[in-house]
Amino acid sequence: MRYLHTGAAIACWFAIGILIWASQRPMLAEAVSPKVVILVSQDSPPYAEVVNGFRASMAAGGVREGIEVYSLRGNSGNVSNVLRQFKGEHPAMFLTVGSLATQAVLTEQGEVPVVASLTPHLEKLRIKGNLTGVGFEFSLEEQFEAMRRMLPELSTVGVLYSPKENQETVDTASKLARKIGVQLIAKPIETPRELPDVLESLANNIDLLWGITDQVVVSPQTAEPILLFSFRNKIPFAGLSAPWVKAGSLYALDRDYGDIGAQCAEIALRVLNKTAPHTIQVVPPRKMLLSINLKTARAMKIELPQPVIDAATQVLQ
Repeated sequence: MRYLHTGAAIACWFAIGILIWASQRPMLAEAVSPKVVILVSQDSPPYAEVVNGFRASMAAGGVREGIEVYSLRGNSGNVSNVLRQFKGEHPAMFLTVGSLATQAVLTEQGEVPVVASLTPHLEKLRIKGNLTGVGFEFSLEEQFEAMRRMLPELSTVGVLYSPKENQETVDTASKLARKIGVQLIAKPIETPRELPDVLESLANNIDLLWGITDQVVVSPQTAEPILLFSFRNKIPFAGLSAPWVKAGSLYALDRDYGDIGAQCAEIALRVLNKTAPHTIQVVPPRKMLLSINLKTARAMKIELPQPVIDAATQVLQ
């Protein structure tokens, strides 16, 4: 009888163990699959590449579920409708793709951790301790290094900028330019209407016109006057992305958007493991894609170094 009682006890404890294990399974699933909300500013290929890169890297890190994607479709009027549903139950964190999404979450979602991407001047938004992410711009050192590779005899660079948006960037760039023996001629403008006159003031005075992320200066509306100035005066323009190169700029440093998503995932996994966002530095894109327009180079009688051409990601003939 004693053996029967012992066997029954073992069976009982085994059953209890099974019940305990079963009851813990949802908790474990929740721990490895936290709710992450991806908010994209608009539906376009670069934004989709960021999302796909993020999802793939999160899956590789063990987070395959609990990720939801919402789009603002480029309309600020959609912000309230999309974010209202998260007022009662906050997600573990947000990934924002684009400025509209980043600003919306910072305004509407208080202290929820945010990993931001494709948002210019991201460092300026870090006044909120819940923000980190991957910046939009390459470092100034990388940009000036690219200029010198493209044009080894470069001595004078022009840049137009909005003081409200880019004064600090231009001040830092001026110091860096002096260190490498390049003169930076910076022209502030307040509105796009000033652009044609200010551009003409740079004619015959610069070797390269440098485009920086600036809502006043560089936009689809200002592309035509900038590129017309460039061709009329045979002054190459350093664009901001591959589409600018297709439109006629000499070259551009573009981003690997899928890899930006992977970078964001690496940061997100740290945040989900309880690392405070304000302790994680904003990092620049780590992969640089060089696009070159050889037709523009020939029209301006610019002979680009062959190693630069060979290293380019995209070469337009």
